[in-house]
Amino acid sequence: MSIEEAFTAHHDERLTAERAYELHWADLLPADARFTCVGTGCGAPLICACLDKPEQNLRIRPYFRSYRLEDHAASCEVAHGRGESKPDKRADVFEAERPADHFRAPSTPATTDPAAAPARRVASAGTSGLKPRASHYYRLSSLVQKFLEHRRDKDLDTATVEIGGETVTYDALFRNIFRQKAADHLGTRAVWWGTASLRATKEGGYYLRFSRPFRHDDIELRPTITLTAKDIDAYPVRRLLRARLDKLIAEADGYCVVFVWAKPWMPKDAEKPFVRFYVNNLDHIDVRGPEILEELKNTSRRA
Repeated sequence: MSIEEAFTAHHDERLTAERAYELHWADLLPADARFTCVGTGCGAPLICACLDKPEQNLRIRPYFRSYRLEDHAASCEVAHGRGESKPDKRADVFEAERPADHFRAPSTPATTDPAAAPARRVASAGTSGLKPRASHYYRLSSLVQKFLEHRRDKDLDTATVEIGGETVTYDALFRNIFRQKAADHLGTRAVWWGTASLRATKEGGYYLRFSRPFRHDDIELRPTITLTAKDIDAYPVRRLLRARLDKLIAEADGYCVVFVWAKPWMPKDAEKPFVRFYVNNLDHIDVRGPEILEELKNTSRRA
């Protein structure tokens, strides 16, 4: 059974598996951190699966699960679903910027008593129970994951996400760059995606070049993205980003699929036209292995 949220005494908060994953890769949550159920009166211990996996796809993604169903309290609606109506569908929320304290270090040392965390959780959960909340995401990777799931479920044109102050469908938000006219989209911020080549730079950054082009008049322009070493070193989840990119270079010779939330940019007076995506926030780019192409091939864009 996949569980969406859990409590950890290590950070004294109720958190999603996605947040646990980010905290781990920001070196703020150990791989052996203890999690407990957020159900009413429940202190069942949970595991965060795939916490230390740098790659992510439909089959490998972070989630919480129980050791045993019988560990949950009889009053636990997470495990037993009692007294809970099916929550209404809500738009996912993609936050362009993280809160200032998003990667705060734990305010108090983690407990070493295996029984302490569940006991504390039971005491604080009695009045709150299970309250459905909209899913908030900060890394584009999380949104891409939802895009793949909605594509598989054939509801891209009805599933929505709030992004940049607007609510749009996943179908409208995600756009393949292949042979679209660059001049028509210079003001369009979307999640642009396509296959690309990846290489490391001498300065310690990375350079990406899309395999398929935008069109411009009678020529084709393959967009590029540069990730500088300075920006990567300042990124809280840099260890995860470098692990993913270095693995793609080592195992796939840099062949990858890139998703980027940005506007295409073209210089006005350049002798030779080109298209570039500027990524000022590394949360706004997701680079995946070529195996995702099989998932995209075998799933439908529309119902």
